[in-house]
Amino acid sequence: MNALGPQGRRLVALGLLVAAMGLAALVVVGPLVGGFIDRARERQRLLKSYQTDQRLIASAPFWRAAGKSQRLTASRFSMIAPSRQQAVEALEERFRHLAADEGFAVTAIQDLQADAPAGTVRIRADAELTLTQLCDSLRRIETEGAYVVVDYLSISADRALVTGRAAPLDIRLEFSAAYRPTGTTSP
Repeated sequence: MNALGPQGRRLVALGLLVAAMGLAALVVVGPLVGGFIDRARERQRLLKSYQTDQRLIASAPFWRAAGKSQRLTASRFSMIAPSRQQAVEALEERFRHLAADEGFAVTAIQDLQADAPAGTVRIRADAELTLTQLCDSLRRIETEGAYVVVDYLSISADRALVTGRAAPLDIRLEFSAAYRPTGTTSP
């Protein structure tokens, strides 16, 4: 094998120097630059998070006012009573009062708590009334006081069929309302 001359040795030394400098750049400078890039990304993420948090903090008065409004109108959306049984009794009394106002007879009222989903009170009422009284009563029971959902309505006009003229209707009505114990603050 031929030995390299002085010029070849210089060329090899220069190549080794360039390779060593490139390796040093990759080993030292690469992670350093990568760290700068990672920190810049993290700063952008934190800046976005900070801006989101500032918008949330700025909206706090709105959410306080909305919460206050909801607390003031909570009785429109649920029956509020010390116990579930008292809420059922209040719903029964509401129906009896409605019957007295509309002038129809209530033949039975039954508590259906065994069938009621959690957070609701439910009753069944049987009554004798005219079609006009039925329409007015349904409108009133769904719009006055705490909101009530009519779950079931059965209408029987057997007496009108037998007599051949208008007679009171026999109805069975099941309705429910949301219930919340006294003292709870969230809907």
